[in-house]
Amino acid sequence: MKFFSLLKLRLLLLLAVVGPGLITAFADNDAGGVATYSVAAAKFGYNIHLTFIPITIVLMITQEIGGRIAVVTGKGLADLIRERYGIRLTLLIFALLCFVNFGVILQDIGGLKAGLQLFHINIILFLPLILLFLFYFITKTSYAKIEKFFLFLTFFYAAYLISAILAKPNWLLHVKSVVVPYEPIHFDYLYTSIAVLGTTVTAWGQFFINSYVKDKKLSIDKLKINQFEMYFGAFLTNAVSMLMMIAVIATLWEHHVEIKDAATAALAIQPFAGDFAGILFGVGLIIAGFIGAAIVPLATAYAFSEFFGYEGSLDVKFSKSKLFYSLFLIQISLGLAFTLLPQISLFQITILADFLNGLFLPLIFFFLYKIANDESLMGQYKNKRWQNYLLVGCAVVISAAALVGGIGEIIGF
Repeated sequence: MKFFSLLKLRLLLLLAVVGPGLITAFADNDAGGVATYSVAAAKFGYNIHLTFIPITIVLMITQEIGGRIAVVTGKGLADLIRERYGIRLTLLIFALLCFVNFGVILQDIGGLKAGLQLFHINIILFLPLILLFLFYFITKTSYAKIEKFFLFLTFFYAAYLISAILAKPNWLLHVKSVVVPYEPIHFDYLYTSIAVLGTTVTAWGQFFINSYVKDKKLSIDKLKINQFEMYFGAFLTNAVSMLMMIAVIATLWEHHVEIKDAATAALAIQPFAGDFAGILFGVGLIIAGFIGAAIVPLATAYAFSEFFGYEGSLDVKFSKSKLFYSLFLIQISLGLAFTLLPQISLFQITILADFLNGLFLPLIFFFLYKIANDESLMGQYKNKRWQNYLLVGCAVVISAAALVGGIGEIIGF
């Protein structure tokens, strides 16, 4: 009986803490992410699996550091950057974050639009209604209910597991290709790998995880459980992204079918894996677009509030946090306006936007490193030596790969 009582207590503690790590990690698999994974898998096949282990490690390390900073200091990353580095650098970081984030918002609302079109739903009517519902829900609902809703939506990512199974892949070869290259590596592969990294370990995600944990108001005694959730969320989200790529590789890459976005991937999969697999892929795209259209604008709104000292919390009413919620509304409204322009093909910017996201990461890692090693802030919870080695190593490798891949892309290698 004592064992079961202890197990029940630990489960209750886990449920009290769970949320930020899983939601942020799954939001990295947004509509832009689905598009990037699909295009990368259709282009490079089994070789794209080589990114799985390094990207999972990077995501685990950075998410854990961000969450730990929030739990220990009770402050967001943007708060701490402003306090320690001044308003000029703060303005520059926020401008870069806004630029990169808006590209991701366009991808997400564009993915939501493409998903609706797959099912022949009137986008002129339903896309604005969905985003209006999203704004109403965010402004009128408490933090706890918003968190539960998004956790519920993450279950729909099981659609990619079923799609992968229906594609009947060579599972052994997929597992082997995680560590062994299937074909020679080219410059274009490095460029695309940075884009895959940039859509998984996002710049906005580093700010959001920190602000979201802070908003949850976790006490220091919950730190260990929070760290476990960060690690588990990072692994789970990358496992889902790998399933997306398996579905594409086993169908489109194997049959030399080229695609440009996730919507055409959903359609193109059907002749090889069946209509149901394509439908599930499309459903996953809609859910990914919806989650991304909520989380990424929130990340910008959180960062703005913290950078410039305004009230910003999902537990604060609209009347007391107008700037926070208004910035959220402005972002989704502009995203909607651009998305509905018929001459704009939003998925054409997918790889570029995610590459820029990856390029931005080493700068964010610098701030994570400085803050997480500040003993006056973190005390006994500052970074361990191995965490510093991994964080610095990640920044160096990303910078080098981005430089080589970017040059190769420009000169056409």
